[in-house]
Amino acid sequence: MRHIIYDTDNRPKSKRILTYTAGPADEGRPVRDIILYKWKLVAHDVARAKYETPDGITVNGEVVWVNRLLREGDILRVVITDHAPDRIIPAGGSIDIVYEDEDLICINKPAGIVVHPSHGHYADSLANRLAGYFEQKGEPHEIRTIGRLDKDTSGLLLFGKSRSAVGLMDDQAEKGIRTKVYLALCEGEFAESDGICDIPIMREFDGNVKRVARSGGDPAFTSYKVITRYEGYSLVRLTIATGRTHQIRVHMSHIGHPLLGDPLYGNGVFVHPDAPEIKIERTALHAHSLAFDQPFYGNRVELTANLPDDMAAFARHSGGAW
Repeated sequence: MRHIIYDTDNRPKSKRILTYTAGPADEGRPVRDIILYKWKLVAHDVARAKYETPDGITVNGEVVWVNRLLREGDILRVVITDHAPDRIIPAGGSIDIVYEDEDLICINKPAGIVVHPSHGHYADSLANRLAGYFEQKGEPHEIRTIGRLDKDTSGLLLFGKSRSAVGLMDDQAEKGIRTKVYLALCEGEFAESDGICDIPIMREFDGNVKRVARSGGDPAFTSYKVITRYEGYSLVRLTIATGRTHQIRVHMSHIGHPLLGDPLYGNGVFVHPDAPEIKIERTALHAHSLAFDQPFYGNRVELTANLPDDMAAFARHSGGAW
């Protein structure tokens, strides 16, 4: 359950209410066990619940300390508050919401839009649109990205509505519980149907953002599987165990199969060999599927986003399944 409340300075903040009914196995268990091990709240949230909210931690409606022992049937209620800063300008613009609950929202990001405000994009980023969406709903949230996508990459991008939710999702990624699958159109026809790139990545020291696959860099692990081979290019499924900047683009280029349309690691605009009117004019990478456990309830969530029109056109024209 989520509510909106205001501080004495009229600054809005969101209030997330978590509840738990103690079962037989919880008899004699301290409240802190539920807070720390079931919900995995961070110390910052626990402190706010204890000291900044009058009814922040209650059992059966009575304010308690975290060492309070539970009995079967007790109802634990914890309030998490979270300020929403003013640094992102709310803006209009469509957003394709694939999933939303009290703690998370997943957007199908179009290619060509930056995720966060940056130089030249102070009010037209995806975060600005999301801030505008939350403003329309009357929900003040800080825009917290879980993972990242480059400007030209399309597909699923997850955001957290609280610091705790983001922390739990980051923990899931480290444990392999939160997974993401990418689809890419790569130049050339792969000799092998699948493979692994276990090659470190480092930044080139020439003043640009380009990365290179080279020993001495940060560990980077990418696995790939060819879905369909076309004439001159392939549709490839990719997963990454690390999140280095431009990782997929660097690794595919390193093994001789740069992504179609990639201006930095490939050959830029790619024209369909049999249909000149069909072009890829951006890096052909799409975050296709995402799976995770809901951070507080634990139910499994599995999401997909179909290939965008520019990538799908290549597959359709060549007789692919997309």
